[in-house]
Amino acid sequence: MDIPPPSTYTQAEAYAPMEAAAAEAVAALPDFPGFEWRLWSELPCSHNGVIDPNYVEVEIEYRFTLPDSGTPLVRQTYVEVLREFWSGLGYQILRDEPVHVPDRLDHNLYARREDGIGLWYWVAGYTVLRIQSGAVPISDPADIEYVPPSGGIRPGSKYDKVGKYFPEGIPEQEAVAPFESPDSYEDSL
Repeated sequence: MDIPPPSTYTQAEAYAPMEAAAAEAVAALPDFPGFEWRLWSELPCSHNGVIDPNYVEVEIEYRFTLPDSGTPLVRQTYVEVLREFWSGLGYQILRDEPVHVPDRLDHNLYARREDGIGLWYWVAGYTVLRIQSGAVPISDPADIEYVPPSGGIRPGSKYDKVGKYFPEGIPEQEAVAPFESPDSYEDSL
């Protein structure tokens, strides 16, 4: 089995720059309504069709509420803003395409940074901001540090992987979200 190309980060090192990319994107969006949730996940990596147990792809997904996902601000304006913002940062735009589905126009905007981190703004029924690490060496779970979410998500929410990586709970100094939205989804639960 071939080994993947060298990566800039390990799994444990990837979360902070990925979350920083999400926070940068949020800061660039005008009249930002807040996200509904954040999901941390890891996907298997394969080489020549064989899953490599030593590598994983970290994926962080932020999702807007369904009502916010349907607004022109989120569906159209944010595509334009992120295209310009990511291009201005020197990110390579690899996909920028409208997707025609019955009764609506969706969009895929995908950019990649020099360090291999991919940013995908996917406009569909739900609109999401997804950040992907590419193949990175798996880290010991004890090496993974908690990174607070962006966009109005309460730290420790349902999909935060707190139980898996932080069974003692979120470290107190890391439990503050950088953006607070009074009408965020988490507050309505």
